[in-house]
Amino acid sequence: MQRAWTATSFLLIVSAGNQNDPTQPTKSGIGIWVDADTDKSFYTKVSSRGDIWHLVMSDEFEVEGRQFAYGQDHIWTALDIPDGVNRAMELYSSKNVYTKNGKFYNRVDEGPVNVSFWNSWSETPGYENKTMHYTAGMVQSWNKFCIQGGFVEVSAMLPGAINKESINPHILGYKWAPPPVNKITINDKDRIPDIRFYPTWPGLWLMGNLGRALFAASTNRMWPWTYNECDERYRTNQRISACDPNPGYGLNPYQGRGAPEIDILEGGGTAISSSIQIAPGMPDEYRRTKPILALESTDRVDAQGRHGAGHIFCYYDKNCLTPGANMADVSTAAFAGRGHKSWYQGLRYAANNRCNPDPKFVQKWESVYLAQNSTIIDNQFDILKISSGRDLHADLGLIDGKGPLHWGINYEGRCFPISNGYIGGFLCDPDNKNPNCIDPRKDGVPLTRQMETFAYQMDAISSNWDITFEHYKMFFNYQIEWVTGKDGYIRWTLDDAPIFEIPAYSLTNPPQGGKVTNPKKIMVEEPSYIIFNIAMASAWGAMPPNWEAGPCRGNATIPASALDRNISNNICDSFPMYMIIDHIRIWQDTSEGSNMSVGCDPASHPTKEFIKAHILNFTDANNLDVEVAGRNTCNVDDDCTIAGPTPTGRCVDRRCQCVSLWAGPRCTKYTPNLNSDTTKSSFGPDIVYPAIILSALVIIVTGTTVYRRRRHKEELEAAHAFAVMKSMKAAAEAAENEDFTEDDGATSNNRRYYAPSAQPRTLG
Repeated sequence: MQRAWTATSFLLIVSAGNQNDPTQPTKSGIGIWVDADTDKSFYTKVSSRGDIWHLVMSDEFEVEGRQFAYGQDHIWTALDIPDGVNRAMELYSSKNVYTKNGKFYNRVDEGPVNVSFWNSWSETPGYENKTMHYTAGMVQSWNKFCIQGGFVEVSAMLPGAINKESINPHILGYKWAPPPVNKITINDKDRIPDIRFYPTWPGLWLMGNLGRALFAASTNRMWPWTYNECDERYRTNQRISACDPNPGYGLNPYQGRGAPEIDILEGGGTAISSSIQIAPGMPDEYRRTKPILALESTDRVDAQGRHGAGHIFCYYDKNCLTPGANMADVSTAAFAGRGHKSWYQGLRYAANNRCNPDPKFVQKWESVYLAQNSTIIDNQFDILKISSGRDLHADLGLIDGKGPLHWGINYEGRCFPISNGYIGGFLCDPDNKNPNCIDPRKDGVPLTRQMETFAYQMDAISSNWDITFEHYKMFFNYQIEWVTGKDGYIRWTLDDAPIFEIPAYSLTNPPQGGKVTNPKKIMVEEPSYIIFNIAMASAWGAMPPNWEAGPCRGNATIPASALDRNISNNICDSFPMYMIIDHIRIWQDTSEGSNMSVGCDPASHPTKEFIKAHILNFTDANNLDVEVAGRNTCNVDDDCTIAGPTPTGRCVDRRCQCVSLWAGPRCTKYTPNLNSDTTKSSFGPDIVYPAIILSALVIIVTGTTVYRRRRHKEELEAAHAFAVMKSMKAAAEAAENEDFTEDDGATSNNRRYYAPSAQPRTLG
């Protein structure tokens, strides 16, 4: 029931706000984004540098049966869209994510779904048919909840084939050795011996709010830029350039912007990738040597049992024969002609001590330290001379300056992060003829002229660290500690134990001395949202069991042994698989002078007006941007209202329910035009209004016409759907609208979508 408001009550509510604070606090004092089920013992956390940070967001997922399709949840939006990157094979469905028994479930189902989609990246853009063999979930906090810096913790259990029917050796307790057959005991803390039983590509990650994952029109020339210099080399490739004095859309002049990526966890299988994706990438003369294909075409067997074409996996297994193709500046002779160092310097690596020790991986700091600046002759990793991170320029200092352990040294032979062989891709528009493009436009083929031209290198700075079977049967806290600024860093930790760290100076002071300057990136500082997803793609090391085509291989009907060189498994009988999340919690330095913040539209990095002006680049009919009023968890009414005599919300069935013109997760945001083009970016009204504006507001709130939020939402959806359908008709001429859009006549097993991107997001 809508409450009648008086001018007196409205004035009292207005005066309760703080003009310099974008939010009005709750009456109970609970944080706007904090879950009422979070125990108060977690309200503070000590950072790795010894500072006390405060809880600014949490989700314990204790409320049963939450739904996450757009417009349903205060923080998360589940996509309904096919995955169009990394040679993906899954459809994302909001039905595959839900809460149950105090946990968040992301379910992966196996089974074909036929889709028809618009492909902007083919020679002749048009609709194509494709079978997606899996269905999974992706939830985003895009344009709802963003942070700049903080400590992010996600407690998760990874998806894999962990039932006995799969014939997973970890479940059965043994693996088969060559004849004579021997049983080998496997401990949960041993490294995983066979990647095939872990075919999913889970992700827990952050991305700048100016790009929405899977909406290519929003990410083209935006992902993954973190660059704030005016450089003519990159001016046309960076959509919002520091060269621009008047970018419009509420953006700041002369400020380079983008949508960089931070991966808390990516991958699975035998190892996890911890990474950032940034642009612009380093010029070729600062990168590793490219492999010579003739040397790499050896008759080797890859992780999936396939022979030949060894060069394809050269960067991944560190066994390239081409000097300099495995590690930057290794061997010394391969890079001597450059006269300067290569790749990013001073990266920090530390062991995952959950693994059982292995004597053959034990390393001594003294020998590595003495050899670090000496001549390296061997083309491969030498445990006596190079950090166990397989990085010649790794930081070998004391961890956190305390000791006794040093970064980069595997003292006990535990699982250890290794510098990832994938160091970034070259991104291009469909018409580009640059030979570095994955599929350059051929001469004589007509141009499609669908979008602005671009061709640029991006960099992936990452490490892959081995995990054990424990990660698939129990919850671990996967964490990042992110501090912006010239003295900042991004640190990955596992249950508070350091694994990998990128200090800001690695980005801001890259090697110089070549024929061209090496661009100085900035430490990631964009307001970034959270993403949870599971992909199934042949671009990841643990490929799905039908990575080529056809039905799932490995069950009673189609045994894998008939197709995979007599290696038996029943992996297809293991679906559905699940990534289960117990909680997410985020802490920030809230002290005076801190540059950390919560919000997707901060004054330092505004996003709202740009997104509103290009909304069709970020949304489609199935994935609208709808603000949700209330719905955060609560225990009492005071959790859902601001201080004052008139409540702005109530606690109903343990979730906040807003009244009248109030929104926000806890009904602390005044919204006279919720979801309209004139909605303000700030939370709540200013204290002081000009008399004419205040009079108008009083008339509004005391009038007989009550704002009807539901009707407005329906009108918005209808208008948006019409606009999208109109844009689909002009798809061939569209310049920037490359979003998936489901056709009105779609069915659950035969769907039509618009414009997936063939661009890679990242590789492991």
